[in-house]
Amino acid sequence: MPPFLGLKIFSDIDLNSIIPLIDWKMYFCAWDLRPSQYTEVHKNLENDSRALLKEIVDKKMLRAAAVAGFFEVQRIGDSLSVLEKNGEIAKLHFLRQQVAAKGEPLLCMADFFNPKEKDFIGLFAATAGLGANEAERKFMENNDDYSAIMLGLLADRMAEALTEKLHRELLGGIGIRAAPGYPASPDHTEKAVIWKLLEPEKNIGIKLTENYAMNPVASECGYFAAHPKSRYFKLGKIGEDQLADYAERKGMDVNELRRWIS
Repeated sequence: MPPFLGLKIFSDIDLNSIIPLIDWKMYFCAWDLRPSQYTEVHKNLENDSRALLKEIVDKKMLRAAAVAGFFEVQRIGDSLSVLEKNGEIAKLHFLRQQVAAKGEPLLCMADFFNPKEKDFIGLFAATAGLGANEAERKFMENNDDYSAIMLGLLADRMAEALTEKLHRELLGGIGIRAAPGYPASPDHTEKAVIWKLLEPEKNIGIKLTENYAMNPVASECGYFAAHPKSRYFKLGKIGEDQLADYAERKGMDVNELRRWIS
């Protein structure tokens, strides 16, 4: 059983609870610095970034918020029917690997949910970028491009850290968290289903554009799968036959759908 059913909103999350979870290796990668090394350049950048983080917290430049929801689902093939008392309220669709290493199964996100009984899925939307546009603008007006870039990249890392915090606090870190547009679930249009179920714009101020981008940019959304054997995987190349089947399940034109798959 999940920790709760329905929605839970986390407003004005303490940034100090997120900062210790920042993945500095990924932060260095964003600056085109090798994370496997730690040079004087890495050290100086980290020192500057930590000083800016303190300023961000002290001056309340950024705000973080999240909404999470757990829903009953019934797996139907490679899709999940999301249920409430009065029946189905949405469907989540996934794609399956077409090629895998020898001896490995061809995985699909739907595999991590019970095909015989009702199960549960977690959904989340989180941001650490509320206020980022204004803060970056002020730095730019003061000709401080370096701080503006740092702030944007730190906000990205804090958004990721926030999803890690949610994963730990809600599920004890069990299972995986995957996101539409990423290797295991490359279809960006599935974000619209998350927006329908969680209402992130109304609840925490994250907008979803017509191009399925999130605003603020330092935002993330996705799924929690708590199956003990769930794991991250890369979907790889999608065959035309599977794409046609997927489009039919979603009720979308194949060519329209193709442009939204990463």
